[in-house]
Amino acid sequence: WQHVRDQASGTGGRGGNTAGDPNLAEWAPSSFGRQHNVLLTLTYPISRSIEITTIGRLLSGTPYTPLVSGDVNADGVRNDRAFIFAPGTGSAEALGMQQLLSQASGGVRSCLESQVGLIAARNSCRGPWQGSLDLQLNWRPAQFGLNRRLTISVVTQNFLRGLDELFHSNGNEKGWGVQTQPDGNLLFVNGFNPGTNSYSYTVNERFGATYGSATANRPPFQIGINMRMTIGPDRARQALDAMRGG
Repeated sequence: WQHVRDQASGTGGRGGNTAGDPNLAEWAPSSFGRQHNVLLTLTYPISRSIEITTIGRLLSGTPYTPLVSGDVNADGVRNDRAFIFAPGTGSAEALGMQQLLSQASGGVRSCLESQVGLIAARNSCRGPWQGSLDLQLNWRPAQFGLNRRLTISVVTQNFLRGLDELFHSNGNEKGWGVQTQPDGNLLFVNGFNPGTNSYSYTVNERFGATYGSATANRPPFQIGINMRMTIGPDRARQALDAMRGG
């Protein structure tokens, strides 16, 4: 479990202090903070020479900031935090927000509803949990005079992606094994009214989306073979032989 916070000013990157004085740094959750990281490794010996290892990892989501897709304060940085319009107040933005909240996941909905009528706080939303799974099959033959010095391993990378493609038809994948960063663009600028000196916006109905978004990284399923040969004394085997009086 980790708890990471940092400071950022208005020019300090995405989601800096654009809600007030840009020279004042404010504390917020770090963009790189993962509160929970669970790693599980299981090894099962099939025989004296063959074993299979499963490596599973579960990570909590990364923080992200509701943003405007554009530079509305003209400081040259696209890091302007979005205003959370109150749904049901009659404006186009309010209607769009109501539509978004009606179909959003629980995490996205609670993040936005807690900030209605305010400029979004930096890294106030958090993405979904993500998991990964890999397998490794090891063969250490005792024959041919090798005495288990040679290890031949069949390893996989992004095994979940392979399962997704195996069990689901093309175009119907569930997003298993996809490394995602939620879509943080809440508002798109669609016009400017010089009379009221204000922008008009369109609410992004895919705010917070992961799979299928432009921010998704899709590493392919891979399988490979590794070989490792131990040259010289095997310290672990020497210790066992010494215990047996060898």
